[in-house]
Amino acid sequence: RRPRPRWPSRITPRLVSRLRQYVLVICENYRTVPYHDVEHAYHVFLSANKLLDLLLREGGRRRAGPTFGIKSDPLAQLAFLFSALVHDVDHRGISNRQLVLESDDLAILYNDQSVAEQRSLAVAFAVWMMPEYGVLRGVLFDEDAALEEKKKDDDRNRNRNNNREEHFKFRKLVIDLVLVTDIASPERTQIVKSKWKEAFGEVILTANLNQRKGTKRGGGSGGGG
Repeated sequence: RRPRPRWPSRITPRLVSRLRQYVLVICENYRTVPYHDVEHAYHVFLSANKLLDLLLREGGRRRAGPTFGIKSDPLAQLAFLFSALVHDVDHRGISNRQLVLESDDLAILYNDQSVAEQRSLAVAFAVWMMPEYGVLRGVLFDEDAALEEKKKDDDRNRNRNNNREEHFKFRKLVIDLVLVTDIASPERTQIVKSKWKEAFGEVILTANLNQRKGTKRGGGSGGGG
């Protein structure tokens, strides 16, 4: 028997080469500044990958918890890691507040709103949409197949719309994930707190109640001894 291929047939050497090229270009666009440099991006990407691995891992001693749809959504997983890679690209090493106070060109361009984060997103997607990365977009979103011929076929038109929606969803996820890293923005911080409470509030409350029950039981048995 022939050994089973490790990757799907569409994961060609050319595709891997383009992926490596994209990562390299993004890394080269990180500036040599304090903290927000390519080494920081590397650490964030590794941490994000580890968190995702822990979230999706099955088996072992720990009981698998809810993943809130991430486990069954490879697009969200991709967006999570993509965001970690690009989140500070072209950061100037200056806070958003200072850029705004100095009326920097970027602050003017982005209307004083999450200036550094918006710049990183613009750079990341400007590179992403270059023709040489069409092979990446083609495999991820089947763009090539969708645009191959303009036939008035219901199935083909439906697929084309689905592919566009997938890419739109990917972009929106990445935009939201990067913008939320602007922790100096009170509005975004409040959004994060609300989402966190919505997702984990009940889990945390249950854990706290169980811990209190366990403490009371332990205290009772100790007093009786």
